[in-house]
Amino acid sequence: MSVSSEIKDFLSSDGIKRGKCCENAFEAGKAGLPLSELCPACRNHYVAGAFVGGGTVTDPSKDFHLEIKAADNVSAFLKSVLAEEGLEAGECPLRGGKVRLYYKGSSRISDFLTFVGASKFALEFMEYEVMRSVRSKENRRSNAEFANIDRAATAAAEQMRAIALLKEKGALSLLSDELIATARKREENPFMPLGELCKEFSPPISKSGLSHRLKKLVEEADKLK
Repeated sequence: MSVSSEIKDFLSSDGIKRGKCCENAFEAGKAGLPLSELCPACRNHYVAGAFVGGGTVTDPSKDFHLEIKAADNVSAFLKSVLAEEGLEAGECPLRGGKVRLYYKGSSRISDFLTFVGASKFALEFMEYEVMRSVRSKENRRSNAEFANIDRAATAAAEQMRAIALLKEKGALSLLSDELIATARKREENPFMPLGELCKEFSPPISKSGLSHRLKKLVEEADKLK
């Protein structure tokens, strides 16, 4: 059963207790008729009926979209009711004199479902939004970590090529003792991150200092190309 069907079945079930006027309002909304508002709750039930009669909602595990299709004259009234309740809806004209009122985003849909008396479904949408947010953050963090690893690997490969060229041309031995020691440490630990490679020196050097030395090795190798 689809999410839309579940919500409609719930709103149409005997578990929803309505007074006579609210039941009439629900049936009016369902049939696309004007509202006869006799009590404050009539509005809620009228909108619930409008959803049952012409509404759909997307499975929150896939997307956040809820819409109600209604005749032009009814949609204008329905839209004004929603706006007065702080539930302003988007609007899109359709063929055949109908209009689609819609919401996008879990919070707007949750507010709508709460208003029509389907709070338990509203909670599901909010839960999916939280899960989606967590997954998004995890993906961004993973992507950032992979990007950092890729940059580090690329830089290390460039440094190893530079050191190999300096040795091939006999130029490494002409450099300072610091650069020779740095080249040796990088050769011994070709894939070690800078933060860890710093600790291989005695005494340990700073990450920025090691980065400067490695860049200097690359620059010296570039002069030989």
